[in-house]
Amino acid sequence: MQMTNEQREKIFELRKLGIGYRSIATAMNMSRDKVRNFCKTQGLDGYGKHNKKEEKSIRDLCKNCGKKINQKPIKGRPKTYCSKECKKEWEVKHPILYQHVCYYCGKKFESKAKNADFCCHKCYIRDRFWRDEDIETVIRHLRKGILIPNAPGWVKDLIAGRECRQSGEKLEESILFWFTPLRLN
Repeated sequence: MQMTNEQREKIFELRKLGIGYRSIATAMNMSRDKVRNFCKTQGLDGYGKHNKKEEKSIRDLCKNCGKKINQKPIKGRPKTYCSKECKKEWEVKHPILYQHVCYYCGKKFESKAKNADFCCHKCYIRDRFWRDEDIETVIRHLRKGILIPNAPGWVKDLIAGRECRQSGEKLEESILFWFTPLRLN
């Protein structure tokens, strides 16, 4: 048995009000599966209370410059900008910045990248190619029992006994033995 246009409109209205499949089916004297299948094809599937949403408003004006957008009746996401240039201009004016903490110096910084480990190139170089005088400074600080300023993240992990970020292996305090050739007497 085919569904009439009136039944379709009624199901659509009831579903927008947040009413479930079974309640609609009993009210309209139809099977629950028939109502559910119709709702799925119309994008009204899921829990009834989650379908209490308003109609999507299609943007008529460009988000950046305010010019009228030429919306073509096609499937997919409606246009937000009148041109690619407008989109780029808006993204430059309104950048998305992510909060990070430098792995080397511990300073908080913002970046456009979702994943950033270092606040500057200098911190990256110091962490990657750690110099001998830095190792000697660490040994001096360890002997005195004071905190180590600007130690690379892997050294901080080593001293704290935490797992190494890159390898995932458990660090032991015995790894400090690696510094023995550079011991200061």
